[in-house]
Amino acid sequence: MGQYILNENEGRYLFNLCASNGHIVATSMVFPSKDDCLEGVERIRKAAKDAAVEDTTSLDWQPMPAPKYRIFQTLSGNYFFRFYPDGGNDIAQSHSYPHKDSLLRRIERMRSEADSSLAYDVD
Repeated sequence: MGQYILNENEGRYLFNLCASNGHIVATSMVFPSKDDCLEGVERIRKAAKDAAVEDTTSLDWQPMPAPKYRIFQTLSGNYFFRFYPDGGNDIAQSHSYPHKDSLLRRIERMRSEADSSLAYDVD
């Protein structure tokens, strides 16, 4: 299993979902409190496994309801996703990858490791 690792900086929090191989699958947005950050972890645990994939880089792209992984492409041609657990804003994002297949494998990794435990808890 992977691990959620919380980080704190000047009273603000974020987490990384690290896969069992040690690679970071996704990094959260910055949360104003530890409780909000832990709630973000729970939202991913509950929604990531069965979330749809919405590919905005496809010519026949159609918006989908959340929960979803929304795929984007950078100006340099790399691919990344943002994760939307519900109808609100995204709460996590992947690194960018030069090939869409690599990104799709990362989405599958997040699905399989989303129910991981909290590895590090800051005070």
